[in-house]
Amino acid sequence: MFWKSTSTRNLFHLLILLVCFLGFSSFFAQTITQTIKGKIIDQDTKAAIFGAKIILVNTSPIIGTTSDNDGFFTIEKVPIGRYDVKISYLGYEDVKLQQVQLNSGKELILNIELSESIKNLETVTVKANSKNKPLNEMATVSVRSFNVEETQRYAASFNDPARMAVSFAGVNTSNDASNEIIVRGNSARGMLWRVEGIEIPSPNHFSNGEGGSGGGISILSSQILGSSDFYTGAFPAEYGNALSGVFDIKFRKGNYQKREYSFQVGILGMQTSLEGPFSKKYTGSYLINYRYSTLIMLNAIGLPIVENALVPQFQDVNYNFFFPTKKAGNFTVFGLGGLSTAGELAVKDSTTWEKRSDRYQDNNYQLIGVSGITHTYLFKNQKAYLKTVLAFSSDDLKYRLDSLDNNYGLTTAYSEKFSYKTIRFNSFLNHKFNAQNILRVGMNYSQYFYSILSKGLELTSGEQGTFVDENGNTGLVQAYAQWKYKISDKMDLNTGYHSSHFVLNQQTKVEPRIGFQWRFKPKQSFSAGVGLHSRIEPISVYLARSYNDSINYTQPNFNLGLTNSFHSVAGYDWNFGENTRLKTEIYYQYLFNVPVDTSFGNNESILNFNAGVTRSSFINSGIGRNYGMEITIEKFFSKNYFFLFTGSLFQSEYSLGEGVWRNTRFNGNYMLNALGGYEFKFGKNKKNSIGANTRITLRGGNRYTPINEVASKLAGYEILYTDQAFSKQAPNYFRTDISANIRFNYEKWAFSIAVEIQNVTNRLNINRYFFDPYTKEVRSALMFGIMPVFNFKFEF
Repeated sequence: MFWKSTSTRNLFHLLILLVCFLGFSSFFAQTITQTIKGKIIDQDTKAAIFGAKIILVNTSPIIGTTSDNDGFFTIEKVPIGRYDVKISYLGYEDVKLQQVQLNSGKELILNIELSESIKNLETVTVKANSKNKPLNEMATVSVRSFNVEETQRYAASFNDPARMAVSFAGVNTSNDASNEIIVRGNSARGMLWRVEGIEIPSPNHFSNGEGGSGGGISILSSQILGSSDFYTGAFPAEYGNALSGVFDIKFRKGNYQKREYSFQVGILGMQTSLEGPFSKKYTGSYLINYRYSTLIMLNAIGLPIVENALVPQFQDVNYNFFFPTKKAGNFTVFGLGGLSTAGELAVKDSTTWEKRSDRYQDNNYQLIGVSGITHTYLFKNQKAYLKTVLAFSSDDLKYRLDSLDNNYGLTTAYSEKFSYKTIRFNSFLNHKFNAQNILRVGMNYSQYFYSILSKGLELTSGEQGTFVDENGNTGLVQAYAQWKYKISDKMDLNTGYHSSHFVLNQQTKVEPRIGFQWRFKPKQSFSAGVGLHSRIEPISVYLARSYNDSINYTQPNFNLGLTNSFHSVAGYDWNFGENTRLKTEIYYQYLFNVPVDTSFGNNESILNFNAGVTRSSFINSGIGRNYGMEITIEKFFSKNYFFLFTGSLFQSEYSLGEGVWRNTRFNGNYMLNALGGYEFKFGKNKKNSIGANTRITLRGGNRYTPINEVASKLAGYEILYTDQAFSKQAPNYFRTDISANIRFNYEKWAFSIAVEIQNVTNRLNINRYFFDPYTKEVRSALMFGIMPVFNFKFEF
């Protein structure tokens, strides 16, 4: 194993010496201070708030300031450390940020939105903990806000929002190699990814394939992510084209007064980020991060990352440029892009072949890019704002699978080329009539330009066939309206609708939605939400070919309707401590108009698909249901530690419409997660820190369809008991991850080291079973074993 090599041991010894040197020198450093600054605005109008109070709680003497005419504030020479920050303004609900970290390497920038209180000006509602509150005020149930620090703190998160979300209640994954997430038993292809208010392709390297929402490594950089929202059901009306969950990602803005830099190197890549103002007299800023894979360099210096394979290579960029104006509004230019290649190589020595897959080799290429511009205009009456986003995205994927014959000649078994170029437009108007009534209306339009080719060997005949070969364009039109009515200081009502029109086959859906929250005690609340949701399938599904002979074909899925889902959720939230809460939710989802294939004895439902091209002929006669309960007990980071316990019991089933319910592919039945971490302070004035974290996961194994081993041996390829689809379950999945980090703060720079060991017990969880015609036996495909990860970071 590569971490046992001599080079790695020498690197480890050097690392220990470096840590000892930095730790020793830190004891003689002077008191280090840093700056806290930012902007305070109204949540519903985005207007600047003058005179808001910003206080660092429990400091003596009290450290604080007030916002200026433009909403900006600055607190200088604050000793580094963790602080609770309270923001208040007469007539608005207080916001309290818990244990924000102030380091020496970067200034702390806080952009805070305050919500106007419906009480009299003399009294103000105080929020005990802002972590309970999503960024989107229209959301009431099944939503969790998260920040960058959580993607770094949770063990095995890889600084990846998707891998972090697997720790939340109701969320899991089916394969360690991918960050695709399964929400409440729904297929991962039901996810919606948004950045800066616009839908984007799955932002991941080494994509799962056509229609997939995950990949091996996230393109999103933790250096550029701001606080964001993650939804698991009953979404507000502005979110469309989603069935299972929503990631609503926000990019942070760069420092508008000071240039700052960071450099990181780790097992996954080297990256650098730059941010700062365009000029000293202008509050516009830039922020950019670039990363290049280090895997190929590690392989080159004698640390073998892969055997008999192309070394995975990737690079990516994220950026956000902010251009405020005095009269025309605020503009941002944002984007992300990633390039990745990978593949397996077959060994040209038949004496080493033990299974059929040893004959195969493949090559994967992916290029993804998103670039957009946003414009936010604040009306002079300070009651409304208009936000518009225009973006272009490109998602190109090439894949080829070749087979070696006995003379080591190559035959292409399968190949695909997909290219999606999409122009998207989103615009909405948000109007606050008064503190009780907020209305938001908007529309989205997506214009798809596609080139799709999928061909390969027919399994039964061995002849080459073309499954999809199409070029063209189509569109998706969406419109929505949502109204928030604050019935009282204890009750909120959110209502709205979302409509979708798919231009390709003229399918239209109208989806009403409603949410309610009742804070019946100061620390307890009840919430509920119901609504209809829908999603289009990957375009290749509609254009799949069914051949009548070697030349003539039809496209039976062309007029396929949109899959629909009715979501209903009820929840209870109890903040039984200042930083601790209990949250439970029960839910029921009923899916209908589901595409299923019942021809020739098939029993396929699209609810069981995650990625890839399908040749099935579907009709919209299927149904599905997901129901269960979830519990979360969480202590947000305070007093140097945190913990998170989540549990889910659920059932996920589908029917072909004939009245028989079957397990879906993703029906794991239960999930349990236990996370925790502690941070130790050391050095003069306790300015340095050591953190240790762990995560333990236990869940039901993956579902699979049993293999007819006798028939498979006779046929020479895998034959399933299709009448028993997903009736079997692999052994329970269990995994333990640990991580540790150390941070040294100096006057003008900071240095940190993070080490993580995933699957520390080296448990080999089973991903799936398959029939190998080479050995004529049923074999198991395993997930990752033990895997170490390290990262070094400089900030200055």
